[in-house]
Amino acid sequence: MKRKLLLLVFIPFFLCSQSTLSNAKQSLSSSSSSSSSSNSNDDSDDDDDINFFSAFFGEIFLDVFYYASLGVFIGEPTETAMNPYPYYNDKEGEYSISLDGNLKKQSLKLGTNYLVNRVRGIEFNAVYKPVYLVGVELSHINFSENTLLNSESLNITSVNLNYYRIRNRNISMWWGLGVTYVGNGVNTAGVSYNFGTDIYPAKPISLHLGWKQSFINDNSVNVFKAQAKYHIKKTALYTGYHNYKLGSETVSGLVFGLEYTF
Repeated sequence: MKRKLLLLVFIPFFLCSQSTLSNAKQSLSSSSSSSSSSNSNDDSDDDDDINFFSAFFGEIFLDVFYYASLGVFIGEPTETAMNPYPYYNDKEGEYSISLDGNLKKQSLKLGTNYLVNRVRGIEFNAVYKPVYLVGVELSHINFSENTLLNSESLNITSVNLNYYRIRNRNISMWWGLGVTYVGNGVNTAGVSYNFGTDIYPAKPISLHLGWKQSFINDNSVNVFKAQAKYHIKKTALYTGYHNYKLGSETVSGLVFGLEYTF
């Protein structure tokens, strides 16, 4: 009898509750902004906060362009070359200051990683550098979540054109601009910017830090990555921490990944 009473109490709760991805899609979709006018004053305050942060980061975005025009973010295009793979000569990372015949003028890097979380994430990414200064970065991540009653998924694809501002033997830094598309009912594209660094302290270890923000309707998708990589010639195994802000929801956790340099 007690079990039946508990079921009667909790079944309506499960029926009415929404999953993390469902809430994320609702906050990122344009329809959610149009219906927010009928909500309470607290919801209006939340929208004001979102608009404030969008305006704030939009101002930073414009400042970046301004300083880039002054050469602070562009710098001198000193010619460098790329090693066949990180730690090719034991002491250098991705870039080399020497220009001998064994080095490359272009490179391609493919990778995948898995996010350990109740909301699972599988990402596939690629970075193609036609020249040492510029790279095209492609990322596609699939989030999936199983609840008591159904399952949800969210696909996010982004393309960024990166400029590699610093290209030294043991460190590289870049910033870029691009476009992000969010599917699965949101079906909206928005402008994105990103910046990051790769640090090569000693063979066979490297560190990666990256940040990307995409503006989707009146909200944003933010991605922070911190990774430690172990290099075995052209292959790199890594683990780290990823944090994703999907509109109103946050998904984060430990990641395990694999990377290969062509």
